[in-house]
Amino acid sequence: MTVSAADKLISDRLFDVAERDPTRELVCDQIHGRVTYARAAEQVERLAYGLRNLDIGHGDVVIIQLPNWAPFLILHVALTAIGAVTATIPIVYRKHELTGVIRLTKAKALVVPRGFHGFDYAAMGESLRECVPTLEHVIHVGGDIESASDVSYEALMREPWEARGDQPSLAGLKPTAGDITALGFTSGTTGDLKGAVYDTRILHATNMGFIERYGFNEGDRIFGCSPIGHAVGFTHALRMTLTIGGSIVLQERWDPARALELLQQEKCTFMAAATPFLMDLVYHSDLERRGSLSSVKLFLCGGASIPHQLLRDAQTALPYTFTSPLWGMTECGGVTTCPYDAPREKLFETDGLPCSSMELKVVDQDGNEVPRRTDGELMARGAMVTRGYYGRPDLTEKSFLEDGWFRTGDQAWMDEDGYIKITGRMKDLIIRGGVNISPADVESVLFSHRRGGFAASAIGGGQLRFRHSIRGSRPGPRGGSRLDGEGRRRKTQMARADRDRRHLPDDAVGQGPEVSIA
Repeated sequence: MTVSAADKLISDRLFDVAERDPTRELVCDQIHGRVTYARAAEQVERLAYGLRNLDIGHGDVVIIQLPNWAPFLILHVALTAIGAVTATIPIVYRKHELTGVIRLTKAKALVVPRGFHGFDYAAMGESLRECVPTLEHVIHVGGDIESASDVSYEALMREPWEARGDQPSLAGLKPTAGDITALGFTSGTTGDLKGAVYDTRILHATNMGFIERYGFNEGDRIFGCSPIGHAVGFTHALRMTLTIGGSIVLQERWDPARALELLQQEKCTFMAAATPFLMDLVYHSDLERRGSLSSVKLFLCGGASIPHQLLRDAQTALPYTFTSPLWGMTECGGVTTCPYDAPREKLFETDGLPCSSMELKVVDQDGNEVPRRTDGELMARGAMVTRGYYGRPDLTEKSFLEDGWFRTGDQAWMDEDGYIKITGRMKDLIIRGGVNISPADVESVLFSHRRGGFAASAIGGGQLRFRHSIRGSRPGPRGGSRLDGEGRRRKTQMARADRDRRHLPDDAVGQGPEVSIA
């Protein structure tokens, strides 16, 4: 029976490439070296049976909390092969957050590094197992450990589990494409920890939108700098690589100089990362020496508002790279970007068009669609949207309407061509004199001053109307200095000129004598 592309498990994709082109490189990892598809297939098979030996099987949740290391990929594929569920957790989470996730999911195992950048994950794992009885195993990556309940990844990989005569065929352990295969945990902007539910079809759809729009293929080398415990790194780096049969270059921890070196040496073609990553590359002193990253065809930039000036500077500093805004969420992957042929003004003024499998609309407080270029709440519907929040029917019911529309919680507007612009979170709005002000507009105006970038804050004076005091707190990437009186006047003029069609209210960026920009 022929399996459709949307129904093909990520483990089957790996095994297919391993059989067809065994020497093709799958992953380059600064810590664990280079791994071919054939070698990865062997590791996945062995680990899958090793996990079965720990009584981990269909429907069991295993939390992976690892840096950008090759074992993360091998673990996820092995778990998929036996029908277990991968729960991705940011590496920065500690005991408090993990306790909540383990209790919610009744996770059977937790995978952590023995230690990473000064933090003892092994000790945290032991403490978690003592306080959450449902956690049966802590698997350590990075060296053997002697414990009755803990086991090392390395020990599991040494044992030839697959050679045992009583092992069932992996083909008989496979889940269906509609079974839950992963959980993406995030606290979002609400602080309420929640796990978005994905099956194989959802995760396939989240990457097919980009594959169709940008023509990804097996020759692409993806730069995995975004944490693969987060949605962008997990979906659009790790799983994208396996979906197209390409290669991934993992950077353990973000370092701009090292990133430039890897991008050039490994001839990476694509990366998706947050705004600070783009800023670090565009303004880095080594960029020209690294050939302006001539191999990088595409940079999708999201996770935070992208100042217009940064996009303009990126076009100059990265002449070989198409840099597009990216909007998405843990709950639905990357949804909007600008196509290669997008008009220039769309790149600077919007966050792009939705992928072909997604619908978007902007509504008011009563759920009615608003006129074009009018702010409202962004709603999403389509193949990429999560099935809901794991173990949280209350949140699922609150977030979805009966007709399948998902409430993103983002404030946005849509133009006449269907491009959207994210203007903030509904809960993050600045309300001044009854007028809604988007934080993104304020941030873009502040960043556009070419002598310096600003970390800015608006300080209320204890009254219902803000008495504004906005202060820049650091020199910008171009070596900016403190603004003198003339600089402040020029800055105010720039702010006025930069307002878009929606117009910021007067003094929204602090016009008048009460403003200090230092």
